Amino acid sequence: MEKAYSEMLMAAIDSENGTMPTDPRKPIIRTALRYVYPLFILIHVIVVLVGTVGNFGMMVVVTRRRLYHDPMYFFLGNLALSDFIKAAMVLPLTLSHLLLQNWIFGSFLCYFLPMLHSFPIHASILTYMMIAVDRYRSIVHPMRSRVPAGLCTIALWVVAVCVVLPYAVYIKYADLGHILGPQFEGVGVCWVNQQRDIEEYLRAMFVVLYCLPLAVIAFLYIRVSVELKAFEGTAAMSMRIDENVQSLSESSYQSRVTWSTSLTDNRIEPEGASNESNHGKAFDRFAQAVETEDEIDIRKEKRTKKYMIIMICLFALCWCPINILGLVTHFVWEDEDNTGHYDITYLTFTFIGFLSTCINPLLFATWRMSDSTRDRLKGYFRFSNRRRDSSHSEISRAGREPYSDNFMSGNPDRQKCYV
Repeated sequence: MEKAYSEMLMAAIDSENGTMPTDPRKPIIRTALRYVYPLFILIHVIVVLVGTVGNFGMMVVVTRRRLYHDPMYFFLGNLALSDFIKAAMVLPLTLSHLLLQNWIFGSFLCYFLPMLHSFPIHASILTYMMIAVDRYRSIVHPMRSRVPAGLCTIALWVVAVCVVLPYAVYIKYADLGHILGPQFEGVGVCWVNQQRDIEEYLRAMFVVLYCLPLAVIAFLYIRVSVELKAFEGTAAMSMRIDENVQSLSESSYQSRVTWSTSLTDNRIEPEGASNESNHGKAFDRFAQAVETEDEIDIRKEKRTKKYMIIMICLFALCWCPINILGLVTHFVWEDEDNTGHYDITYLTFTFIGFLSTCINPLLFATWRMSDSTRDRLKGYFRFSNRRRDSSHSEISRAGREPYSDNFMSGNPDRQKCYV
């Protein structure tokens, strides 16, 4: 079997490179990628740099600001760690493997690379699911304790590693140096054993570690959204009740003050009126403070939910094409006619999948950005629009100059409406 695969490899190399002798110990670019591989290298290098720097910075922010005391930020730090592994380690090795026709990475990476490619992805989606569980418990069941982030993180990494161990059963490696002689030293053949049903294993992984976690996450965030809407309705009703109570209290107090003033000659004043007034005002201030705090919490939770939903949706969209292609690969026979299209498609879908390592740091930076910095950036982006609006206003002002002097000096909102 090993000799047959080695002969097939040499025949493929000879057919792709003509009659010129080729040294199999040197990297050989795939035929379909000979003219486009610099472009793929460039865009993958950009993803590596942005993903590595961004996720490292995200871990530094979570650590130095001690945000890890909150379970949600602890999970976000773990998410940054898995993305850092994918950007700094997995992507360069995966790109090298997809660009080269021959296998020059040795026997260890032949067995380890599929595991290294998969377990950070599984750790990421399990982390997203634990964040959804923590959000659900903290909002729907606030009286219960928060999710133990440390233990859950250890457990999900153990699960992510264990589910990829069967890859070693399906992978085979043949050392060409032992088969064909010392001129092939360091060159091997790494392939999937077609005698075993690996498609069943991949199908189970797709359902259990992609579809099922996404379904659980969607259900939990739907429940969180319903609960937040209920909180908003309760807060609005409580605000209206407090306003009515406060107005009644103020009117009652005003009547007592009027009655006391009318009898000022006899020095008659209801006993304990000032004390009741002071207690009523203190109660009103306390109610307003509690109401304001609840309103800020609801706004904060809605903002958190929005960013987490964006993160998980982009993650699912980025990794969906490569997962679908991995399922279809074992049902479509790869031959000389479609191997070039398959190489380009697989490399493109891999790039789309690893884009998720760049998205999360950008979203996290936007999420944690201060209001002043956000307003400053909005001002930078809207500067050109403001200039266009001002020029448009000047043109409109010039067109209405004979009859619009008084109008232009009036209400600016009306000016904006007519312009």
